[in-house]
Amino acid sequence: MNMTGYSESQSKKIIKQAKLILVNKGFQWYKNKRVGRVPMKIVEDILGFELNLKNDIMYNVHEDTANREETQYGSN
Repeated sequence: MNMTGYSESQSKKIIKQAKLILVNKGFQWYKNKRVGRVPMKIVEDILGFELNLKNDIMYNVHEDTANREETQYGSN
């Protein structure tokens, strides 16, 4: 979560949200309070961009959505 620039409390909220998603998908193991790690793919889906640990580069996962929003709000 360091790569995203989010604070510790924001990171905890993202992890909590990821755990809820995983529980809803049937992964009951994530109901445990002591579990503090979640798959990076779930975090990427929540944030809307890909985390690349190799070069500390973030790639846009929802590029089509970002483009639509820019057009909708007059950025393009």
